[in-house]
Amino acid sequence: MKWLLLSLLVAAQGAAAAVLQPGEPLPVIRLQDQNGKPLAIPRETKLVFFTSEMGGSRLMARTLDALPRTALQDKSAVYVADISGMPAIFTTIVALPRLQKLPYPVALVRDEKNAAVLPRKPGTVTVLKFDEGKISAVEFARDAQQISRHLK
Repeated sequence: MKWLLLSLLVAAQGAAAAVLQPGEPLPVIRLQDQNGKPLAIPRETKLVFFTSEMGGSRLMARTLDALPRTALQDKSAVYVADISGMPAIFTTIVALPRLQKLPYPVALVRDEKNAAVLPRKPGTVTVLKFDEGKISAVEFARDAQQISRHLK
């Protein structure tokens, strides 16, 4: 029993250590936008907004709806949404049709392994700031004002 608990503790510490930290580059993550087109995160990217649950996605959508259509592009930003946990039927019938109506690209994570390194906190939008291709800061936005501040 002690070995099992020790193994679980070591595994948990290893998993936590895998989350990206300031100073690290964003690894290559293969993503597609909501229309099925490949979407790479360019080295020139300054901001990545990442959502991993419905609350964060809704917050991001409300914020972007209130900003100019080019807000992400103007600030060299990319919005990444992890939809890997959604049931396939819901993704196909509800989520993708809604996402396809958006006037801005959303990079979709369909395999949870592709987003395992991205930091997250429940009820927030992760904001990764980049400088020269490396993470300079990690923030967790809880409201539209915090997100908007980065895009204005």
